[in-house]
Amino acid sequence: MVNYKKHSLNFKLRLVKAYLNGGSYTGLAKVGGITRSLLKKWVGHYRQQGIEGLLPPGEQSYTREYKQEVVLVYQSSGLSLGECCFKYRIPSPSTLAGWIRQYEQFGIDGFSTARGRPRSMKSKPKIIKRYGPLTRLEELENENLRLRAENDLLKKLDALIREKEVAQKKKR
Repeated sequence: MVNYKKHSLNFKLRLVKAYLNGGSYTGLAKVGGITRSLLKKWVGHYRQQGIEGLLPPGEQSYTREYKQEVVLVYQSSGLSLGECCFKYRIPSPSTLAGWIRQYEQFGIDGFSTARGRPRSMKSKPKIIKRYGPLTRLEELENENLRLRAENDLLKKLDALIREKEVAQKKKR
């Protein structure tokens, strides 16, 4: 497993300025113990935004409209992925490539905010809990919830038994 480390602003600035003063990517990357591509990225960010470009981007969330704007600029301007990322301070070209893919497949709806696996279970109804006696209506609501849950459980059990029987019949 690779051990990632964060580099200080002074370290980045020193290497970038050394490159701009005539150093080579390969030589400076060896001296700094980093990859050439990382140094190139820092130099590009520095050229685009100065010292601010070398600051860590931090956690960032992008709106659907912002993503659409960046994708449309990329498609119309002829900028490379890297140049577009430098211009809009997107940390990785793979992020922008994903946005482009989503936009081409689904349009702006491809940038939905829902991420991850959808919930399989609905939210549970709340059983009323209260100190002291419950009203008759609250007691009936609680009993109704319990009976619904029991009914759902029995239906699920019945469906599983039927599935098992069908599977056994197919084996014969």
